[in-house]
Formats: sequence, structure tokens, C-alpha cells
Amino acid sequence: MLGHLSKESNFPELAYKTVVEELIANNYNESSLMLSVAGRDVHSKLVTI
Repeated sequence: MLGHLSKESNFPELAYKTVVEELIANNYNESSLMLSVAGRDVHSKLVTI
């Protein structure tokens, strides 16, 4: 779960894209992960670990 995004210098799509690209560059299989971006103004979905 990606969180704590700045209102001024970041936005959800960029954060998601950046993390996915970094994971792929480090040989993680993107389809083996569940990656979400937490909203600034709303509750996120429930995450079960």
C-alpha cells in the first residue's frame, strides 16, 4: 500500500508507476504483487495480511 502522498509534489498515478518500474527493474514479477495507492481524502479498502 502506497501512502503519505504530498498534495504538491506527487500524485497517485506517478507513485504507482514509479514503484512498479522499480520492482520490475529488481526482478519482481508485477503480477505476483497486489499494489494499491491509499487516497488522501478517503478510506482505503481493507487489506488482509
